[in-house]
Amino acid sequence: MRAIVAEPTEEGQDPKSAIDVVAEVLPKSKFLRNVGLEGVAPKKSATTAIQARVQELEAEVQAERQGAEALRCQIEYQQNRLEALASKFEESEAANKKQQEELESLKKQGEETNSILRRLLNLNKD
Repeated sequence: MRAIVAEPTEEGQDPKSAIDVVAEVLPKSKFLRNVGLEGVAPKKSATTAIQARVQELEAEVQAERQGAEALRCQIEYQQNRLEALASKFEESEAANKKQQEELESLKKQGEETNSILRRLLNLNKD
């Protein structure tokens, strides 16, 4: 670096600043790599580890997708069951209402029959 700073400059050019010299020297130097500040080309083990992690994450995503699909199927099945039960409930309610109406009709007929029988019995007493 001192040699670069000490180089004579051509006429009309500014002398190189310390920043310019450092910028010129650093790419050629192994200093940053040695102190761990500059990334070196990834080693095979690092690349393998990265690929393994990517595969692991892809497997997790796939498992989550399958789980979500299973939940969707289960929800759809339960909705269909709920609709079927609601339909059966409505049918049951309609049948119950019809039975109640028939029961009321039979009660009225029974009361009318009793009334007629009372009149007949009262006529026979007189």
